[in-house]
Amino acid sequence: MKTFVPPLKELKKDKDIVTVEMSKHALILKLTTATLLFTLTGNPASGQDKQTLAQTLLSSYANIQTVSCEIRKTTSGEDTVRMLSRVYYKKGNYLHVDNFAPVRRTIIADGEKLYYYQQELPRGFSRPLTALTEEWLLSVKTVPGTPMEHLLRLENLAETPLPATPEHPVRAGYQAEKVFVVLSCDKEKHLAQIEFFATETMKTKTAQYNYSEFQEAGENCWIPCLHKGIMFLPDDQEIFETRRIDNLVVNGSIADNLFDWRLFFEDIQFTDDFEASLIK
Repeated sequence: MKTFVPPLKELKKDKDIVTVEMSKHALILKLTTATLLFTLTGNPASGQDKQTLAQTLLSSYANIQTVSCEIRKTTSGEDTVRMLSRVYYKKGNYLHVDNFAPVRRTIIADGEKLYYYQQELPRGFSRPLTALTEEWLLSVKTVPGTPMEHLLRLENLAETPLPATPEHPVRAGYQAEKVFVVLSCDKEKHLAQIEFFATETMKTKTAQYNYSEFQEAGENCWIPCLHKGIMFLPDDQEIFETRRIDNLVVNGSIADNLFDWRLFFEDIQFTDDFEASLIK
């Protein structure tokens, strides 16, 4: 999915550490998102003789070999933060992301290792993919512009069928460790909405994503070019997030040298400690 932001468990505020150039409110948003989405572990599916909705949706991306696009992300609450990225993806854990705003950074995964460098810092961060945290690894595996980062966390969870609605004839729920997640598909079988609730009673909603402006990416495969999210915080606060996917090209030609880290990080030293890489 994505305007690339480092996984939140890797970020730590310190007077000597530069994290990302965003407001305190936006950092709270990232922490909130991490709480909602990065703890999706729960009871595994057992004895199922057919694919769950999450698995079916994930399988629809199987024939995507490459993706290139631009992603514009706007987060608004007390403050507004805008991010702009250019993303190149190739199946097999290859990724190249150039973030242009609010700070310049480049992230490259070459199939074996991940390299992360923020401009004007003395060193970068790098680890083998096998040594990455789950959050980093999902960022590499997710097809840009898709909700895969959420679906991958639901892939092996037990599914609860839910009643249809006029707008969403196919719905399913998943009980994770700290959240109950509902997937809803529209009449064209697009994944149109993901909802997060505090419990399976679905009385308290904590977040919601709506997807639209679908571009066909293959048989029974669509990528939403507009993502709209809302997070419900304590004290009736709300934070809104909009992602727009522009210039989307699926299964086009992408130069292999985009994934050669040596061409982009001349004279940069790397550490396997993310926080250390952010110290000026």
